[in-house]
Order: sequence, then structure tokens, then C-alpha cells
Amino acid sequence: MGTPILFDTPNIDPASITPDMVRGLSLGRVTEEFGTIGLYARTIDTLERTGFSDNELINLSLQLGLALHADDMRTNGHYNDHLMRVTLRMIEDFGIRDPNLIAAAPLHDSFEDHPRDLVLALTGEKPETREEARILGRKALALLTNETVVELIEAVTNPEVPEGESKLDVYTRHTLKLIYNSPHGRVLKLSDFIDNAGGNHATIGDKQRRLDEKYIHQFRIHKMGLFLPNSIIKGEERQKALHMLSKGHARAVGRLALRAK
Repeated sequence: MGTPILFDTPNIDPASITPDMVRGLSLGRVTEEFGTIGLYARTIDTLERTGFSDNELINLSLQLGLALHADDMRTNGHYNDHLMRVTLRMIEDFGIRDPNLIAAAPLHDSFEDHPRDLVLALTGEKPETREEARILGRKALALLTNETVVELIEAVTNPEVPEGESKLDVYTRHTLKLIYNSPHGRVLKLSDFIDNAGGNHATIGDKQRRLDEKYIHQFRIHKMGLFLPNSIIKGEERQKALHMLSKGHARAVGRLALRAK
């Protein structure tokens, strides 16, 4: 693939990272040892090995998602690390081969975090309000990708919190509705949740506690989703997902217990 790398990792020469160096490692280890550029190399290698290296839909979605979040950082690294891990986990650990679902992964936070940038990138327009941006962005992205990809992104996008309501209650209702009603959206949300909640041990500072408190009761919801009759994650992949959820939950319980002392 001749696609450009849309970000830079300090102190790491991109040419020095080969697929053999990052293949087979856990996503956490790739992140820790090789950073964003290592995850990018792993993503490109995984797409090639699964037959998606020439898939225009997936390649466009990947590059657009990385471009939209190019200036975003988390407490422990680049936001694009999260987007690539969500994508890789679905392909490698959950066995997903649906191009629409894979394409939605690197764009799953675009409506929530960068609606105006999305419209500007795809249309050149500058919407005045966030609501207008979401409407225009949805239309433009559906033309670039397709309606299914956009519906998947919409399904996992957190709703606005009405005045006077608990943000956690709104988030929980949204998660339950998604898991019961969208088998494919459920998979995308699961990969996102495992990266956010299961990977919260890597979060730096007080935000770790706040996220643990937010996510602690959500683990069981995602576990239930894996056992619904229409689950598309089955067999060994389901066992792997359950293990990830159990490990993440145990870690969160331990952290909260230590803070309560």
C-alpha cells in the first residue's frame, strides 16, 4: 500500500518498523514499545494478511479517521492509537471480516468529536452549529462510504445529555439499547469498550478513577451481549472477548478497592 502516514512518532524512524517486529505482539505491547507508528505498521500488515489491503472503503475510512483525530491526545498517547486498536481487535481477536464494520471502526468517534472537521474535509463547508455539522457530516460521509457504515457510527455515538439528567444514566441506557438492537454495532462498541475500560490501567492521572467509576457496571452488559442469540462473535472469539472483559473488570474492581481504603 502506498498510503501516507498522517502522523509522526518522536524518536522512532518509521522505516525501521517492519511487520515482523509488531506481528503477534499484544496490542498493548505494540503501543508501549513502538507507539503510533508501530500500530500503523500492524494495521497495514493485518489488512494485507486478511485480504483488505486493496479495499478502497476500508483504506479511505482509515485515512480519514486518522486525519480527523491527528491533533488529539489521550493521557497516555495519541488518540489514533485507540482508533487502530479498536480496528485491529475486531479483525484479529473477534474474527470480523465485514468491510462495513471494519470501515466504521476508525471513524467511530467522528460524529461525536469532530463533526465540523468532518464536514469541512468532505464538503469545504463550515457549519455554524454542532447539530448542523452532524446532519451535513452524516450526508457527506454516507456518500464517501455507504449508509451501513454511517448507521454503525451513529449507533455507537453517545447521545447528547438532556439538562438535568445523569450523564451515566444516559450512557447506560444508550449502551443497553445498542447491545439489544444492533448486532454489528454491538461488536464495534465492544471493541471500543475493551480499549477504553479494559485498557484503563494505562490511563494517567485522576481520569483513571473517573473512568473506572463510569465503566465498572458496564462490563456485565457487554458480557450479556456476547450471549445473545444473534451475536456474531462465537466460539473461540467469544471466549477471548469474555476473557478480556473479565480481566478488565477485575483490574477496575481492584483499583477502586484500593482507592476506597
